[in-house]
Amino acid sequence: MEFLKKLDKIVAQVLKIVVVACLALIAIILMFRVIIRFTPINLSLSWTDEVVEWSMAYMIFLTSALIMRDGAHFRVDLLQQKFKDTKFIRILNFCITIFNAAFFGVFFYYAWELFSKAQAPTIILRAPRQVPYASIVIGGLLMFIYSIRDIVVAYKELRGGKS
Repeated sequence: MEFLKKLDKIVAQVLKIVVVACLALIAIILMFRVIIRFTPINLSLSWTDEVVEWSMAYMIFLTSALIMRDGAHFRVDLLQQKFKDTKFIRILNFCITIFNAAFFGVFFYYAWELFSKAQAPTIILRAPRQVPYASIVIGGLLMFIYSIRDIVVAYKELRGGKS
């Protein structure tokens, strides 16, 4: 169990670094494009569109996994507050986590299908289409794994033990 917690911290740190790097890359490229626009320099910057698009995809899906890890996704908690610390809420949370895991399992399956069938290169950089699609697969897999973790936690809470 200690190994999994340590691995989780390492994965979270790597995800945070990649997300910040994607954000920085987007900011630098867009700033560069604005500066070039107001100078007499004539550069073809069409490749930057794809890089920004890919960075945005990685940033979104990896941040979603981080948010899922921390349980910080938005939620309507009216019932959570009204029936706090009751068996009803523990059952409801358990059902919600099962639904989440099912959703992210299906999401990952179709993300993998999309990834594995992508054969055409990207339009400008001629890179494999799988490069940007990998963001969906990685994010989906991580969200599915965190959903399974949440099922275990919710089950322990349902059985009466806090985790």
